[in-house]
Amino acid sequence: MEASNDPGWGMFVWLAMTVGARRGELCVLRWGDVDFDTGVLTIRSSIAQAGGRIWEEGTGVDRQRRIVLDAQTIALLRAYLAHCTAQAAILGIERHPDAYVFSLSPDGGTASESDAVTERYVRMCAGLGWNMHLDQLPHYSATELIAAGVDMRAVIWRLQRGLSRIQRRPRA
Repeated sequence: MEASNDPGWGMFVWLAMTVGARRGELCVLRWGDVDFDTGVLTIRSSIAQAGGRIWEEGTGVDRQRRIVLDAQTIALLRAYLAHCTAQAAILGIERHPDAYVFSLSPDGGTASESDAVTERYVRMCAGLGWNMHLDQLPHYSATELIAAGVDMRAVIWRLQRGLSRIQRRPRA
């Protein structure tokens, strides 16, 4: 399978599936957003597009979200970071100080483009005989969290951009 042959692509699909982050959020995820000590991933920004123009857009302080990662995901991220570091060393390239997790360049200085990621996912699924789209993975993540007994409010917080998007009912 394509995701198992390319460590970066495999990590991207894994995070999209298990964390429920959107493609644009993962495309601009930086290594500084991953706290290996606490096991927390912070979603701070996303890719925005208008016509042919692409830029990174912050989520705003009230819309950032912190996601606790399981031990397996932390281990995979550590291994992937080691892979990225080793690839840069082989090429004699110094890693960018604010490197993207999913970068188009060995130094980590260029973010992936969301449309290219979507096209790759569609091609991968078509090769497997599946008719799926990348934007379905957050729904998969929510289903798995609910099936595991995670509180619905925690699922909403994790997948939406914080509780500020939920219409709160007045308290009686």
